[in-house]
Amino acid sequence: MQNVLNALFNLILVSIPEEIFLVVMTLIIIKRFGMLDVRMWRQNLKWIMIPAIPMAMMINLFKYFIIIPMFSTIICLITFYILIVLIVNKADGCSFNKKDCKEIALAMFASFIIWGVLEGVTWPILAMMLNMPIDNIKNNISQNFLISLPSRVIGFGSILYILNKKNSSIKIKIFDVIIKNRFLYTTILTFCISTILLTVYTIKLISYNNILINLPLIEQIFICIAILILPVVVLIWMLMLINYIIVKEKQIQQTYENLVMQDDIMLDVEDL
Repeated sequence: MQNVLNALFNLILVSIPEEIFLVVMTLIIIKRFGMLDVRMWRQNLKWIMIPAIPMAMMINLFKYFIIIPMFSTIICLITFYILIVLIVNKADGCSFNKKDCKEIALAMFASFIIWGVLEGVTWPILAMMLNMPIDNIKNNISQNFLISLPSRVIGFGSILYILNKKNSSIKIKIFDVIIKNRFLYTTILTFCISTILLTVYTIKLISYNNILINLPLIEQIFICIAILILPVVVLIWMLMLINYIIVKEKQIQQTYENLVMQDDIMLDVEDL
């Protein structure tokens, strides 16, 4: 009974968000942005959940009831690939071809690598800060959910930024803009360097000096999560804000140019 409850909670809190990230990232890499259009959210949510829910259920089935590590990994990869091919094939219709199958395979592995890097970076750091073995954290559902939050926030924040940039009415090469603008470049570079140094110092302080040892475990977890999440959230917010301001400026400029053009046409008509 306990395994059933653990599997259910893990399915809802950890596995489904994880699979949603993998599906969405795969669709982004193969440039199926139409399947991620917010204006068609009901239809697109169906495309995302068709692979995500069965995959999440399968992963928890293998984790809690049928423990065959290597076999389960291979089965999950093949199933994920088949489900992605099916939804893309259904969405594309007649335009789907063998080349798309190869692209999906590469995109799927790229998504797993991105997810693996996010997990591989955040989990050991948090485990070190909390002085807890990773296996102990993974076996506790609430701790597993909380510790997975940094990688989820970073991952979904990156997806949000990509989709926001893609859906913008005016396309901006934001990094080109930042590099050419000395103030923006200096500000963001200073922020990134100081944040990295401060985060590394804080992690060492917590890990080696045990400054959080007297706090309840849940407070320690939230503080450690905040240390990793906040800098990334602020950076993503800064990039989105810069993109928004530049787009608005260009829209105003275009509106002004259109008005000037209309005035010129009206003057030409009056002269005639």
